[in-house]
Amino acid sequence: MEIDRLQRICVEEDMSIADSIKKLDEGGEKILLITNRKRLTGVVTDGDVRRWILRKGSFDEKVRQLMHREPHILMPEEIDKARQKMLDLHIEAMPVVDDENIPIDVVFLRDLVEVNQKQYDQINIPVVIMAGGKGTRLHPYTKVLPKPLIPIGSTTILERIIDSFRKNGCNAFYLILNYKKNLIKAYLDEKDRRYKVHYVEEEDYRGTCGGIQLLRNQLNGSFFVSNCDVLLDLDYAKLLEYHQRNHNEITAVTFLKRMQIPYGVVELGDGGSIKKLSEKPSHIYNVNTGIYIMESSVIDDIPTDGAFDMPDLMNRLLMENRRVGAYPVTEKCWHDMGEMEQLQRMLEIF
Repeated sequence: MEIDRLQRICVEEDMSIADSIKKLDEGGEKILLITNRKRLTGVVTDGDVRRWILRKGSFDEKVRQLMHREPHILMPEEIDKARQKMLDLHIEAMPVVDDENIPIDVVFLRDLVEVNQKQYDQINIPVVIMAGGKGTRLHPYTKVLPKPLIPIGSTTILERIIDSFRKNGCNAFYLILNYKKNLIKAYLDEKDRRYKVHYVEEEDYRGTCGGIQLLRNQLNGSFFVSNCDVLLDLDYAKLLEYHQRNHNEITAVTFLKRMQIPYGVVELGDGGSIKKLSEKPSHIYNVNTGIYIMESSVIDDIPTDGAFDMPDLMNRLLMENRRVGAYPVTEKCWHDMGEMEQLQRMLEIF
């Protein structure tokens, strides 16, 4: 492993969780090695961060509060055993340390198996893709092409979304169509597909979830919902397991967004006195990705006509004290092309 790459994922154990999340995103490896005076004291994964957030842990705490204190490690002479160890332990990476417990490398399972050998649980549940929007924020592209057919690299965003679910065995896709629907149908019908596509046509624009009501007699049990302008680097089987374990009716995938205020912020006390000054403070928020897993029981809560958005549905369930949950991921897992600037970034990646 390159030295600078290793340094990107090593942090001292007194670093704040907020700064560690930023480091996790910048490193791009879904793991951090936690050290004290260069010696390994623990590891933190994106899953550990997710559990910390769901417990409403403070971002100001030190990263040692959530690290695994007895991580699985390898000595240099054991690297040839790394693949089997990681498969047996169901982990994605293992640090390699020297005799003084100083990290010298990290071995990743993805580097030791063929791409098509990567272990994804096969769940094969339906996927609903909201593909009917006009994509007005992407003009002039969407005056010619519907947003689902905008090319991202060598293929369309729609096909990339479908492929992201197919790795988990999902093979039934329901496309909610409206704007330029015939172009989308003609494009997919010419493809040699190994999955099923069901077209669901809106007569009028139904908002970000109203069209799901048209599937009330076709879906039973859990199903995914995806906007047609987002990609997630996610194991959807783990999302399904989390959703069902928590008995949620809707689980929204969220990502952690760090927002920095570009000014000094003044906190006032009584009588106009200054209580605190913060120079360009940053805050971390959970932001909706536009990808969900839902139960078919919620379809009856969607009106049969008119526009109806996903926040409307989720708020309706919350008002009735029904279970709506979040599944946080890091920002690095999420790619969006809903606006021109975001589209350009996605094109640079893919």
